[in-house]
Amino acid sequence: MLKIVHPVAGLIAVLTIATFWLSTALSELFGSEAAVVAVKTAVPWGLFILIPALAATGGSGFAWSKGQRQGLVGTKLKRMPFIAVNGIVVLIPAALFLASKARVGEFDTTFYIVQALELIAGATNITLLGLAIRDGMKLTKWRRGSFLKRGVAYTTSLIGKENVARGTLAIHLKKPEGFAFKAGQAVYVTLPGLKEADGKGRVRTFSIASAPDDADLVIATRLTDSALKRGLASLPVGSAVEIEGPYGDLTLHGDAARPAVFLAGGMGITPFRSMIRDAATHARARNLILFYSNRSAEDAAFLSELEQTARENPGFKLVATMTDAGDWQGERGFITREMIERHLGDIASPVFCLAGPPAMVAAMETLLKAAGVKAENVRVEVFAGY
Repeated sequence: MLKIVHPVAGLIAVLTIATFWLSTALSELFGSEAAVVAVKTAVPWGLFILIPALAATGGSGFAWSKGQRQGLVGTKLKRMPFIAVNGIVVLIPAALFLASKARVGEFDTTFYIVQALELIAGATNITLLGLAIRDGMKLTKWRRGSFLKRGVAYTTSLIGKENVARGTLAIHLKKPEGFAFKAGQAVYVTLPGLKEADGKGRVRTFSIASAPDDADLVIATRLTDSALKRGLASLPVGSAVEIEGPYGDLTLHGDAARPAVFLAGGMGITPFRSMIRDAATHARARNLILFYSNRSAEDAAFLSELEQTARENPGFKLVATMTDAGDWQGERGFITREMIERHLGDIASPVFCLAGPPAMVAAMETLLKAAGVKAENVRVEVFAGY
């Protein structure tokens, strides 16, 4: 419910303030005195819409964050007090004052000074709410194909853990009865028994690293100092884990005649491992090419498995590149256009899927755009890493 209430309430709030602002500006510029009076006396009635909308936006945002205070979520939350104070201290008193002055026809200097302040405060809140909506759209981009679908929550249990790279842990969960997903999709993960909390929140989004037909549900993570990830690392086998989903549309495109090119950095490998494992079972003839960038082979999760898959499956090609590995025999450095074209040839025909840290994903998007790849042929997943 929160995922619907929050954006809808925010949209109602910004549209209400924008209506106030535009009607005020237009009536002053082009309307008669009667029009000004009508607008200013009508605005206070609109507060019955605006105040609940702002309260619902802020309340649902804090509840939905589940303790997270970093990244885009943290930025959105930091704006809310300014929006609230601006509304309570400036917009509401100004609206009531201007309505009282308009009713008796007192359009004096004080009236216009307060109206100027109201317009400035309104423009400020429109801007802040607009930025919040923009950031919210970025946060839900990975769920855009299923955003309005009701999330299905499951309680499952930990059945095992394994180190799959330096500082990287694969978590094996019991697949809940009835849980089905497409290769490349993701879930929310929460530890119900987690007592410690920090500004990074109690919930994380993890792409599913296992294939839909695998017996276990596998997620993987770099180990950091966050409370939730420390909790995952120390979680005893058999402990309860809550998941919600699946969400996301970073899935394999339907045209089997077009190559699929995966550009992965670090933990961006997880959705692609799911797709590659799934294709090895159901679509071995598909042309899949993975460019996989890490600092060193020791940091590359699932590298040995991917190398074996490339040897066994002629439809899959692995191009692993390391940015800081003295004894590495393969590609070196970051993924570049020259590297892609050398292994791929025609860069314009495939569908590209990008996943990794924000800076890496942004660089790859810029690279592909400069190479003439159309935006509709690029699918993106960002891993914040905390």
